Amino acid sequence: MTDKLSLTSLINLESLLDFSARLNESNDEYFICNSLILTIMGKLRLLRCCVLVPHNDDLRVLVAKGKIEFSEIAVFSIDTPIHITADFAPVLFDNGFRYCFPLLHHDTVMAIVCVGAIPSNTLTDEEIQYGTLVCSIAANALHSARANADIVRQKNEMEMQNQLLTTIFEVNREFSALLSKSQILQMFSYRLMGQMMVSRFAVFTMNNSKVETIINRFSAIFTPDIIQECSAIEDTRYTSFSSMRHQTKALLDAAGVKLVTKMIIHGEVRGLLFVGGKLNNTEFTQMNEQFIESMGNIMLSALENARLFQEELQKKRLESELSLATEIQRGLLPSVLPTLQGFSCAATSIPSKQVGGDYYDFIHLTDGRLLIAIADVSGKGMPASLLMANVQAALRVLAPLHMKLDELVSRINAIVYNNTSPDKFVTFFAALFDPQTSSFTYINAGHNPPFIIRADGRIEELQCGGIILGILENAPPYNTGTTTIENGDAVIMYTDGVSEAMNNNNDEFGEDTLREISLAVRHADANTILDTIVVHVHKHADGAPQSDDITLAIIKYHEKK
Repeated sequence: MTDKLSLTSLINLESLLDFSARLNESNDEYFICNSLILTIMGKLRLLRCCVLVPHNDDLRVLVAKGKIEFSEIAVFSIDTPIHITADFAPVLFDNGFRYCFPLLHHDTVMAIVCVGAIPSNTLTDEEIQYGTLVCSIAANALHSARANADIVRQKNEMEMQNQLLTTIFEVNREFSALLSKSQILQMFSYRLMGQMMVSRFAVFTMNNSKVETIINRFSAIFTPDIIQECSAIEDTRYTSFSSMRHQTKALLDAAGVKLVTKMIIHGEVRGLLFVGGKLNNTEFTQMNEQFIESMGNIMLSALENARLFQEELQKKRLESELSLATEIQRGLLPSVLPTLQGFSCAATSIPSKQVGGDYYDFIHLTDGRLLIAIADVSGKGMPASLLMANVQAALRVLAPLHMKLDELVSRINAIVYNNTSPDKFVTFFAALFDPQTSSFTYINAGHNPPFIIRADGRIEELQCGGIILGILENAPPYNTGTTTIENGDAVIMYTDGVSEAMNNNNDEFGEDTLREISLAVRHADANTILDTIVVHVHKHADGAPQSDDITLAIIKYHEKK
Protein backbone atom coordinates (compact mmCIF):
# COMPACT_ATOMS: atom_id res chain seq x y z
CA MET A 1 0.00 0.00 0.00
CA THR A 2 2.89 2.31 0.82
CA ASP A 3 4.56 1.61 -2.56
CA LYS A 4 1.33 2.36 -4.44
CA LEU A 5 0.88 5.66 -2.61
CA SER A 6 4.52 6.55 -3.25
CA LEU A 7 4.17 5.82 -7.00
CA THR A 8 0.94 7.77 -7.21
CA SER A 9 2.61 10.71 -5.51
CA LEU A 10 5.57 10.58 -7.89
CA ILE A 11 3.65 10.42 -11.14
CA ASN A 12 0.98 12.78 -9.99
CA LEU A 13 -1.76 11.80 -12.38
CA GLU A 14 -3.49 15.14 -12.12
CA SER A 15 -0.39 17.08 -13.15
CA LEU A 16 0.24 14.68 -16.02
CA LEU A 17 -3.27 15.15 -17.31
CA ASP A 18 -2.80 18.90 -17.09
CA PHE A 19 0.59 18.58 -18.82
CA SER A 20 -0.92 16.51 -21.63
CA ALA A 21 -3.79 18.95 -22.13
CA ARG A 22 -1.44 21.92 -22.17
CA LEU A 23 0.86 20.36 -24.78
CA ASN A 24 -1.94 19.24 -27.06
CA GLU A 25 -3.40 22.73 -27.14
CA SER A 26 -0.26 24.04 -28.85
CA ASN A 27 1.10 23.58 -32.36
CA ASP A 28 4.37 25.26 -31.40
CA GLU A 29 7.16 22.68 -31.45
CA TYR A 30 9.44 24.85 -29.33
CA PHE A 31 6.74 25.39 -26.71
CA ILE A 32 6.07 21.64 -26.45
CA CYS A 33 9.76 20.76 -26.05
CA ASN A 34 10.40 23.62 -23.63
CA SER A 35 7.40 22.62 -21.49
CA LEU A 36 8.63 19.01 -21.53
CA ILE A 37 12.09 19.71 -20.18
CA LEU A 38 10.77 22.19 -17.58
CA THR A 39 8.38 19.51 -16.32
CA ILE A 40 11.11 16.86 -16.20
CA MET A 41 13.58 19.20 -14.51
CA GLY A 42 10.98 20.25 -11.91
CA LYS A 43 9.82 16.74 -11.07
CA LEU A 44 13.27 15.12 -11.07
CA ARG A 45 15.13 18.12 -9.60
CA LEU A 46 17.60 18.38 -12.51
CA LEU A 47 19.96 21.24 -13.35
CA ARG A 48 20.70 20.41 -17.00
CA CYS A 49 18.43 19.27 -19.80
CA CYS A 50 18.16 19.62 -23.61
CA VAL A 51 16.02 18.43 -26.51
CA LEU A 52 17.68 17.16 -29.71
CA VAL A 53 15.70 16.99 -32.98
CA PRO A 54 16.77 15.35 -36.27
CA HIS A 55 18.22 17.88 -38.72
CA ASN A 56 19.65 16.61 -42.03
CA ASP A 57 22.14 13.93 -40.97
CA ASP A 58 22.71 15.25 -37.42
CA LEU A 59 20.84 16.00 -34.21
CA ARG A 60 20.32 19.71 -33.56
CA VAL A 61 19.72 21.31 -30.13
CA LEU A 62 16.21 22.80 -30.17
CA VAL A 63 15.86 23.71 -26.46
CA ALA A 64 18.48 23.63 -23.74
CA LYS A 65 18.56 24.46 -20.02
CA GLY A 66 21.91 24.69 -18.32
CA LYS A 67 25.28 25.29 -19.91
CA ILE A 68 26.17 23.17 -22.95
CA GLU A 69 29.02 23.52 -25.45
CA PHE A 70 27.56 22.05 -28.63
CA SER A 71 24.73 22.80 -31.02
CA GLU A 72 24.75 19.63 -33.11
CA ILE A 73 25.95 16.07 -32.63
CA ALA A 74 26.06 12.95 -34.77
CA VAL A 75 22.91 10.86 -35.00
CA PHE A 76 22.74 7.82 -32.72
CA SER A 77 20.19 5.03 -32.46
CA ILE A 78 17.78 5.01 -29.52
CA ASP A 79 14.40 3.38 -28.82
CA THR A 80 14.45 3.10 -24.98
CA PRO A 81 15.93 5.25 -22.22
CA ILE A 82 19.74 5.00 -22.28
CA HIS A 83 22.29 5.59 -19.55
CA ILE A 84 24.98 7.77 -21.13
CA THR A 85 28.60 6.69 -20.76
CA ALA A 86 31.82 8.19 -22.07
CA ASP A 87 32.03 5.39 -24.63
CA PHE A 88 28.44 5.71 -25.86
CA ALA A 89 28.21 9.49 -26.43
CA PRO A 90 31.40 11.35 -25.45
CA VAL A 91 30.05 14.82 -26.33
CA LEU A 92 26.94 14.37 -24.18
CA PHE A 93 28.92 12.79 -21.35
CA ASP A 94 31.51 15.59 -21.34
CA ASN A 95 28.67 18.15 -21.14
CA GLY A 96 27.29 16.49 -18.00
CA PHE A 97 24.40 14.52 -19.51
CA ARG A 98 23.75 11.06 -18.09
CA TYR A 99 20.43 9.83 -19.51
CA CYS A 100 18.60 10.02 -22.88
CA PHE A 101 14.85 9.54 -23.37
CA PRO A 102 13.44 9.06 -26.89
CA LEU A 103 10.21 10.72 -27.98
CA LEU A 104 8.75 7.88 -30.04
CA HIS A 105 5.67 7.90 -32.22
CA HIS A 106 5.01 4.63 -34.04
CA ASP A 107 8.70 3.69 -33.71
CA THR A 108 9.78 7.02 -35.22
CA VAL A 109 12.11 9.17 -33.11
CA MET A 110 10.52 12.62 -32.99
CA ALA A 111 13.14 14.03 -30.60
CA ILE A 112 15.54 12.99 -27.84
CA VAL A 113 15.60 14.43 -24.30
CA CYS A 114 18.99 14.43 -22.59
CA VAL A 115 19.15 15.01 -18.79
CA GLY A 116 22.10 15.63 -16.49
CA ALA A 117 23.30 17.14 -13.21
CA ILE A 118 21.27 14.51 -11.34
CA PRO A 119 21.45 14.94 -7.55
CA SER A 120 21.98 11.23 -6.90
CA ASN A 121 23.95 10.72 -10.20
CA THR A 122 21.50 8.00 -11.19
CA LEU A 123 17.77 7.85 -11.81
CA THR A 124 15.56 5.38 -10.05
CA ASP A 125 13.28 3.05 -11.94
CA GLU A 126 10.33 5.23 -10.95
CA GLU A 127 12.08 8.35 -12.25
CA ILE A 128 12.94 6.62 -15.52
CA GLN A 129 9.33 5.46 -15.75
CA TYR A 130 8.16 9.03 -15.19
CA GLY A 131 10.56 10.41 -17.84
CA THR A 132 9.39 7.77 -20.32
CA LEU A 133 5.75 8.61 -19.64
CA VAL A 134 6.06 12.40 -20.09
CA CYS A 135 8.21 11.88 -23.20
CA SER A 136 5.48 9.64 -24.64
CA ILE A 137 2.89 12.37 -23.97
CA ALA A 138 5.18 14.98 -25.55
CA ALA A 139 5.84 12.72 -28.55
CA ASN A 140 2.11 12.53 -29.31
CA ALA A 141 1.78 16.30 -28.95
CA LEU A 142 4.85 16.87 -31.10
CA HIS A 143 3.50 14.58 -33.80
CA SER A 144 0.15 16.39 -33.79
CA ALA A 145 1.87 19.77 -33.94
CA ARG A 146 4.01 18.72 -36.89
CA ALA A 147 1.03 17.15 -38.65
CA ASN A 148 -1.03 20.32 -38.14
CA ALA A 149 1.88 22.46 -39.29
CA ASP A 150 2.21 20.33 -42.43
CA ILE A 151 -1.52 20.65 -43.10
CA VAL A 152 -1.42 24.43 -42.68
CA ARG A 153 1.71 24.72 -44.80
CA GLN A 154 0.29 22.53 -47.54
CA LYS A 155 -2.98 24.45 -47.43
CA ASN A 156 -1.17 27.77 -47.77
CA GLU A 157 1.07 26.46 -50.52
CA MET A 158 -1.93 25.04 -52.35
CA GLU A 159 -3.81 28.33 -52.06
CA MET A 160 -0.80 30.27 -53.31
CA GLN A 161 -0.25 27.80 -56.13
CA ASN A 162 -3.93 27.99 -57.10
CA GLN A 163 -3.74 31.76 -57.10
CA LEU A 164 -0.54 31.64 -59.15
CA LEU A 165 -2.02 29.16 -61.63
CA THR A 166 -5.19 31.22 -61.97
CA THR A 167 -3.19 34.37 -62.65
CA ILE A 168 -0.83 32.59 -65.03
CA PHE A 169 -3.82 31.13 -66.88
CA GLU A 170 -5.32 34.60 -67.24
CA VAL A 171 -1.99 36.01 -68.42
CA ASN A 172 -1.54 33.19 -70.92
CA ARG A 173 -5.05 33.75 -72.25
CA GLU A 174 -4.43 37.47 -72.60
CA PHE A 175 -1.11 37.00 -74.40
CA SER A 176 -2.47 34.31 -76.72
CA ALA A 177 -4.91 36.85 -78.16
CA LEU A 178 -2.11 39.32 -78.95
CA LEU A 179 -0.09 39.15 -82.15
CA SER A 180 1.58 42.53 -81.93
CA LYS A 181 4.99 42.88 -80.33
CA SER A 182 4.16 46.28 -78.85
CA GLN A 183 0.86 45.00 -77.41
CA ILE A 184 2.59 42.03 -75.81
CA LEU A 185 5.21 44.21 -74.14
CA GLN A 186 2.54 46.68 -73.01
CA MET A 187 0.45 43.89 -71.47
CA PHE A 188 3.54 42.48 -69.76
CA SER A 189 4.32 45.91 -68.33
CA TYR A 190 0.75 46.26 -66.98
CA ARG A 191 0.94 42.83 -65.33
CA LEU A 192 4.30 43.54 -63.69
CA MET A 193 3.01 46.83 -62.35
CA GLY A 194 -0.33 45.41 -61.21
CA GLN A 195 0.89 42.17 -59.67
CA MET A 196 4.45 43.01 -58.55
CA MET A 197 4.54 46.82 -58.35
CA VAL A 198 7.47 46.81 -60.80
CA SER A 199 7.92 49.44 -63.49
CA ARG A 200 11.46 48.77 -64.72
CA PHE A 201 12.39 45.70 -66.73
CA ALA A 202 14.37 44.65 -69.80
CA VAL A 203 13.79 41.83 -72.27
CA PHE A 204 16.56 40.27 -74.38
CA THR A 205 16.20 37.47 -76.90
CA MET A 206 19.02 35.09 -77.79
CA ASN A 207 19.49 33.04 -80.94
CA ASN A 208 22.79 31.17 -80.77
CA SER A 209 25.34 33.95 -80.31
CA LYS A 210 23.04 36.75 -81.49
CA VAL A 211 21.49 38.90 -78.75
CA GLU A 212 18.65 41.33 -79.45
CA THR A 213 17.35 43.95 -77.03
CA ILE A 214 13.55 43.87 -77.26
CA ILE A 215 12.96 46.53 -74.60
CA ASN A 216 15.10 48.16 -71.91
CA ARG A 217 13.52 50.38 -69.26
CA PHE A 218 16.73 50.69 -67.26
CA SER A 219 19.10 53.61 -67.70
CA ALA A 220 22.06 51.24 -68.15
CA ILE A 221 23.11 49.63 -71.41
CA PHE A 222 23.62 45.86 -71.25
CA THR A 223 26.11 44.54 -73.80
CA PRO A 224 25.76 41.12 -75.50
CA ASP A 225 28.68 39.86 -73.38
CA ILE A 226 26.79 40.67 -70.19
CA ILE A 227 23.63 38.99 -71.51
CA GLN A 228 25.59 35.86 -72.46
CA GLU A 229 27.21 35.78 -69.01
CA CYS A 230 23.89 36.21 -67.24
CA SER A 231 22.36 33.40 -69.32
CA ALA A 232 24.47 30.95 -67.29
CA ILE A 233 22.89 31.90 -63.95
CA GLU A 234 21.28 29.16 -61.90
CA ASP A 235 19.16 31.37 -59.64
CA THR A 236 16.96 34.39 -60.31
CA ARG A 237 18.79 36.15 -57.49
CA TYR A 238 21.93 36.76 -59.49
CA THR A 239 23.83 38.00 -56.42
CA SER A 240 24.10 34.40 -55.23
CA PHE A 241 25.71 33.27 -58.47
CA SER A 242 29.36 32.93 -57.52
CA SER A 243 30.79 32.62 -61.05
CA MET A 244 29.49 36.03 -62.16
CA ARG A 245 32.20 38.65 -62.58
CA HIS A 246 32.38 41.40 -59.99
CA GLN A 247 32.06 44.04 -62.74
CA THR A 248 28.85 42.48 -64.01
CA LYS A 249 27.31 42.32 -60.53
CA ALA A 250 28.32 45.93 -59.94
CA LEU A 251 26.67 47.03 -63.19
CA LEU A 252 23.43 45.16 -62.40
CA ASP A 253 23.35 46.57 -58.88
CA ALA A 254 24.00 50.12 -60.11
CA ALA A 255 21.22 49.76 -62.69
CA GLY A 256 18.77 48.63 -60.02
CA VAL A 257 18.32 45.08 -61.34
CA LYS A 258 16.94 42.77 -58.65
CA LEU A 259 16.11 39.59 -60.55
CA VAL A 260 17.50 37.94 -63.67
CA THR A 261 15.22 35.28 -65.13
CA LYS A 262 15.96 32.91 -67.99
CA MET A 263 13.21 32.58 -70.58
CA ILE A 264 13.05 29.09 -72.02
CA ILE A 265 11.34 27.59 -75.07
CA HIS A 266 11.46 23.82 -75.69
CA GLY A 267 14.15 23.38 -73.05
CA GLU A 268 16.45 25.98 -74.64
CA VAL A 269 17.37 29.36 -73.14
CA ARG A 270 16.06 31.83 -75.72
CA GLY A 271 16.01 35.02 -73.71
CA LEU A 272 16.62 36.87 -70.44
CA LEU A 273 14.35 39.05 -68.34
CA PHE A 274 15.87 41.71 -66.04
CA VAL A 275 13.47 42.99 -63.36
CA GLY A 276 13.96 46.05 -61.18
CA GLY A 277 12.86 46.49 -57.55
CA LYS A 278 9.33 46.94 -56.29
CA LEU A 279 8.04 50.48 -55.97
CA ASN A 280 7.12 49.78 -52.33
CA ASN A 281 10.70 48.60 -51.64
CA THR A 282 9.59 45.19 -50.32
CA GLU A 283 11.57 42.05 -51.13
CA PHE A 284 10.54 39.50 -53.75
CA THR A 285 9.21 36.27 -52.27
CA GLN A 286 9.85 32.88 -53.81
CA MET A 287 6.29 32.90 -55.10
CA ASN A 288 6.94 36.32 -56.69
CA GLU A 289 10.00 34.91 -58.44
CA GLN A 290 8.03 31.93 -59.75
CA PHE A 291 5.32 34.26 -61.03
CA ILE A 292 7.84 36.51 -62.81
CA GLU A 293 9.63 33.49 -64.29
CA SER A 294 6.33 32.10 -65.61
CA MET A 295 5.35 35.53 -66.96
CA GLY A 296 8.68 35.79 -68.77
CA ASN A 297 8.27 32.41 -70.43
CA ILE A 298 4.70 33.20 -71.48
CA MET A 299 5.75 36.57 -72.86
CA LEU A 300 8.62 35.04 -74.84
CA SER A 301 6.25 32.40 -76.26
CA ALA A 302 3.84 35.17 -77.22
CA LEU A 303 6.65 37.13 -78.89
CA GLU A 304 7.74 33.98 -80.73
CA ASN A 305 4.17 33.32 -81.83
CA ALA A 306 3.87 36.90 -83.05
CA ARG A 307 7.13 36.52 -84.99
CA LEU A 308 6.01 33.22 -86.52
CA PHE A 309 2.65 34.76 -87.41
CA GLN A 310 4.35 37.61 -89.24
CA GLU A 311 6.66 35.14 -90.97
CA GLU A 312 3.65 33.07 -92.01
CA LEU A 313 1.95 36.18 -93.40
CA GLN A 314 5.11 37.05 -95.31
CA LYS A 315 5.37 33.47 -96.52
CA LYS A 316 1.75 33.52 -97.72
CA ARG A 317 2.36 36.80 -99.53
CA LEU A 318 5.50 35.38 -101.13
CA GLU A 319 3.72 32.16 -102.09
CA SER A 320 0.93 34.21 -103.63
CA GLU A 321 3.45 36.27 -105.60
CA LEU A 322 5.33 33.14 -106.66
CA SER A 323 2.09 31.50 -107.71
CA LEU A 324 1.30 34.54 -109.82
CA ALA A 325 4.85 34.50 -111.23
CA THR A 326 4.43 30.80 -112.05
CA GLU A 327 1.24 31.53 -113.96
CA ILE A 328 2.90 34.41 -115.79
CA GLN A 329 5.92 32.31 -116.72
CA ARG A 330 3.73 29.44 -117.84
CA GLY A 331 1.94 31.93 -120.06
CA LEU A 332 5.25 32.94 -121.67
CA LEU A 333 5.79 29.40 -122.96
CA PRO A 334 3.80 28.27 -126.01
CA SER A 335 0.37 27.08 -124.90
CA VAL A 336 -0.20 25.25 -128.20
CA LEU A 337 2.61 23.70 -130.21
CA PRO A 338 2.62 24.11 -133.99
CA THR A 339 0.97 21.56 -136.25
CA LEU A 340 3.05 20.72 -139.30
CA GLN A 341 2.16 18.36 -142.11
CA GLY A 342 4.22 15.19 -141.63
CA PHE A 343 5.81 16.41 -138.40
CA SER A 344 4.97 16.23 -134.68
CA CYS A 345 6.30 18.57 -132.00
CA ALA A 346 6.50 18.13 -128.22
CA ALA A 347 7.99 20.24 -125.42
CA THR A 348 7.96 20.55 -121.63
CA SER A 349 9.66 22.58 -118.95
CA ILE A 350 9.71 21.40 -115.33
CA PRO A 351 11.20 24.05 -113.00
CA SER A 352 13.16 22.93 -109.94
CA LYS A 353 11.53 25.77 -108.02
CA GLN A 354 8.17 27.45 -108.53
CA VAL A 355 9.66 29.47 -111.32
CA GLY A 356 12.65 28.57 -113.47
CA GLY A 357 15.25 29.87 -115.86
CA ASP A 358 14.75 27.42 -118.74
CA TYR A 359 12.95 28.50 -121.90
CA TYR A 360 11.72 27.02 -125.13
CA ASP A 361 9.69 28.52 -127.96
CA PHE A 362 8.12 27.70 -131.34
CA ILE A 363 7.34 30.79 -133.44
CA HIS A 364 5.58 30.61 -136.81
CA LEU A 365 7.02 33.11 -139.29
CA THR A 366 4.99 34.66 -142.10
CA ASP A 367 7.09 32.94 -144.76
CA GLY A 368 6.05 29.51 -143.46
CA ARG A 369 9.23 28.76 -141.58
CA LEU A 370 9.34 27.83 -137.88
CA LEU A 371 11.70 29.57 -135.45
CA ILE A 372 12.65 27.18 -132.64
CA ALA A 373 14.57 28.17 -129.54
CA ILE A 374 15.69 26.57 -126.28
CA ALA A 375 17.70 28.37 -123.59
CA ASP A 376 19.04 27.96 -120.10
CA VAL A 377 19.57 31.04 -117.92
CA SER A 378 22.28 30.86 -115.24
CA GLY A 379 20.90 30.37 -111.75
CA LYS A 380 17.44 29.33 -110.62
CA GLY A 381 14.29 30.79 -109.15
CA MET A 382 12.98 34.32 -109.55
CA PRO A 383 16.16 36.05 -110.86
CA ALA A 384 16.60 33.42 -113.58
CA SER A 385 12.92 33.59 -114.52
CA LEU A 386 13.11 37.38 -114.98
CA LEU A 387 16.10 37.08 -117.30
CA MET A 388 14.32 34.26 -119.16
CA ALA A 389 11.34 36.58 -119.68
CA ASN A 390 13.67 39.20 -121.19
CA VAL A 391 15.12 36.65 -123.60
CA GLN A 392 11.63 35.51 -124.59
CA ALA A 393 10.48 39.10 -125.13
CA ALA A 394 13.55 39.92 -127.23
CA LEU A 395 13.07 36.84 -129.39
CA ARG A 396 9.39 37.57 -129.92
CA VAL A 397 10.14 41.17 -130.95
CA LEU A 398 13.00 40.27 -133.32
CA ALA A 399 11.41 37.18 -134.93
CA PRO A 400 8.96 39.05 -137.22
CA LEU A 401 11.84 41.11 -138.69
CA HIS A 402 13.01 38.08 -140.71
CA MET A 403 16.65 38.90 -140.06
CA LYS A 404 19.38 36.34 -140.56
CA LEU A 405 19.82 33.88 -137.72
CA ASP A 406 23.34 35.06 -136.78
CA GLU A 407 22.15 38.67 -136.61
CA LEU A 408 19.18 37.69 -134.46
CA VAL A 409 21.42 35.82 -132.00
CA SER A 410 23.89 38.73 -131.89
CA ARG A 411 21.06 41.16 -131.11
CA ILE A 412 19.82 38.97 -128.25
CA ASN A 413 23.40 38.67 -126.93
CA ALA A 414 23.70 42.47 -126.79
CA ILE A 415 20.35 42.76 -124.98
CA VAL A 416 21.37 40.19 -122.36
CA TYR A 417 24.78 41.83 -121.88
CA ASN A 418 23.37 45.35 -121.46
CA ASN A 419 20.58 44.37 -119.08
CA THR A 420 22.27 41.94 -116.70
CA SER A 421 25.16 41.79 -114.27
CA PRO A 422 28.46 40.17 -115.36
CA ASP A 423 27.66 36.96 -113.49
CA LYS A 424 24.50 36.34 -115.54
CA PHE A 425 24.56 34.56 -118.87
CA VAL A 426 22.38 32.43 -121.11
CA THR A 427 23.11 29.26 -123.07
CA PHE A 428 21.01 29.49 -126.21
CA PHE A 429 20.09 27.38 -129.22
CA ALA A 430 18.00 28.74 -132.10
CA ALA A 431 16.99 27.14 -135.39
CA LEU A 432 15.00 28.04 -138.48
CA PHE A 433 13.11 25.05 -139.85
CA ASP A 434 11.46 25.05 -143.27
CA PRO A 435 8.86 22.25 -143.40
CA GLN A 436 8.66 22.53 -147.19
CA THR A 437 12.33 21.79 -147.82
CA SER A 438 13.14 20.06 -144.50
CA SER A 439 16.00 22.55 -144.15
CA PHE A 440 17.20 23.03 -140.57
CA THR A 441 19.48 26.05 -140.03
CA TYR A 442 20.75 26.60 -136.48
CA ILE A 443 23.17 28.41 -134.12
CA ASN A 444 24.33 26.90 -130.85
CA ALA A 445 25.43 29.64 -128.40
CA GLY A 446 27.13 27.52 -125.76
CA HIS A 447 24.11 25.28 -125.19
CA ASN A 448 24.07 21.53 -124.63
CA PRO A 449 24.33 20.24 -128.22
CA PRO A 450 20.96 19.07 -129.46
CA PHE A 451 21.16 15.99 -131.63
CA ILE A 452 19.36 14.46 -134.57
CA ILE A 453 18.60 10.76 -134.43
CA ARG A 454 18.48 9.58 -138.00
CA ALA A 455 16.03 6.89 -139.03
CA ASP A 456 18.92 4.45 -139.48
CA GLY A 457 20.19 5.05 -135.93
CA ARG A 458 22.99 7.53 -136.68
CA ILE A 459 23.30 10.49 -134.29
CA GLU A 460 24.31 13.97 -135.46
CA GLU A 461 25.20 16.67 -132.89
CA LEU A 462 24.31 20.29 -133.60
CA GLN A 463 27.38 22.13 -132.31
CA CYS A 464 27.95 24.92 -134.80
CA GLY A 465 27.59 28.42 -133.31
CA GLY A 466 29.58 30.51 -130.84
CA ILE A 467 29.92 31.69 -127.23
CA ILE A 468 27.13 31.90 -124.69
CA LEU A 469 24.99 35.03 -124.51
CA GLY A 470 25.76 37.90 -122.15
CA ILE A 471 29.53 37.45 -121.74
CA LEU A 472 30.72 39.99 -124.34
CA GLU A 473 28.79 42.91 -125.77
CA ASN A 474 30.36 42.41 -129.19
CA ALA A 475 30.66 38.66 -129.37
CA PRO A 476 32.66 37.04 -132.19
CA PRO A 477 30.47 36.29 -135.19
CA TYR A 478 28.24 33.29 -134.72
CA ASN A 479 28.62 30.47 -137.24
CA THR A 480 25.47 29.03 -138.74
CA GLY A 481 25.02 25.33 -139.21
CA THR A 482 22.73 23.79 -141.81
CA THR A 483 21.32 20.32 -142.09
CA THR A 484 18.09 18.63 -143.11
CA ILE A 485 15.50 16.57 -141.31
CA GLU A 486 14.79 13.45 -143.28
CA ASN A 487 11.99 10.95 -143.17
CA GLY A 488 11.98 9.22 -139.74
CA ASP A 489 14.47 11.66 -138.11
CA ALA A 490 13.96 13.17 -134.66
CA VAL A 491 15.56 16.37 -133.29
CA ILE A 492 16.16 16.23 -129.50
CA MET A 493 16.75 19.61 -127.80
CA TYR A 494 17.29 19.73 -124.03
CA THR A 495 18.83 21.67 -121.15
CA ASP A 496 21.46 20.40 -118.72
CA GLY A 497 18.73 19.71 -116.14
CA VAL A 498 18.06 16.55 -118.15
CA SER A 499 21.58 15.24 -118.63
CA GLU A 500 22.76 16.32 -115.17
CA ALA A 501 19.75 15.03 -113.20
CA MET A 502 21.15 13.25 -110.12
CA ASN A 503 20.03 10.48 -107.83
CA ASN A 504 20.74 10.16 -104.11
CA ASN A 505 24.21 8.79 -104.90
CA ASN A 506 25.03 11.92 -106.94
CA ASP A 507 25.13 9.88 -110.16
CA GLU A 508 24.20 11.93 -113.23
CA PHE A 509 21.63 10.77 -115.77
CA GLY A 510 24.18 11.54 -118.51
CA GLU A 511 24.11 12.43 -122.20
CA ASP A 512 24.92 8.85 -123.21
CA THR A 513 21.83 7.55 -121.39
CA LEU A 514 19.72 10.28 -122.99
CA ARG A 515 20.91 9.21 -126.43
CA GLU A 516 20.38 5.51 -125.75
CA ILE A 517 16.78 6.08 -124.63
CA SER A 518 16.07 8.42 -127.55
CA LEU A 519 17.56 5.91 -129.95
CA ALA A 520 15.40 3.12 -128.55
CA VAL A 521 12.16 5.06 -129.16
CA ARG A 522 13.19 6.93 -132.32
CA HIS A 523 10.35 5.39 -134.35
CA ALA A 524 7.67 6.83 -132.00
CA ASP A 525 6.08 10.27 -132.31
CA ALA A 526 7.47 13.37 -130.55
CA ASN A 527 5.16 13.14 -127.53
CA THR A 528 6.05 9.50 -126.87
CA ILE A 529 9.77 10.21 -127.15
CA LEU A 530 9.45 13.15 -124.73
CA ASP A 531 7.34 11.22 -122.20
CA THR A 532 9.76 8.27 -122.29
CA ILE A 533 12.74 10.52 -121.58
CA VAL A 534 10.98 12.30 -118.70
CA VAL A 535 9.93 8.99 -117.13
CA HIS A 536 13.50 7.68 -117.26
CA VAL A 537 14.88 10.91 -115.78
CA HIS A 538 12.48 10.69 -112.81
CA LYS A 539 13.19 6.96 -112.43
CA HIS A 540 16.93 7.70 -112.32
CA ALA A 541 16.45 10.45 -109.68
CA ASP A 542 14.51 7.95 -107.52
CA GLY A 543 13.05 10.63 -105.28
CA ALA A 544 16.17 12.78 -105.02
CA PRO A 545 15.41 16.54 -105.03
CA GLN A 546 15.39 18.10 -108.50
CA SER A 547 18.53 20.22 -108.65
CA ASP A 548 17.88 22.06 -111.91
CA ASP A 549 15.12 22.91 -114.36
CA ILE A 550 14.28 20.12 -116.82
CA THR A 551 13.37 21.25 -120.35
CA LEU A 552 12.93 19.26 -123.56
CA ALA A 553 11.79 20.19 -127.09
CA ILE A 554 11.43 17.56 -129.82
CA ILE A 555 10.57 17.58 -133.54
CA LYS A 556 9.87 14.28 -135.28
CA TYR A 557 9.55 13.72 -139.04
CA HIS A 558 7.18 10.79 -139.33
CA GLU A 559 8.26 7.91 -141.50
CA LYS A 560 6.28 7.58 -144.68
CA LYS A 561 4.44 4.31 -145.00
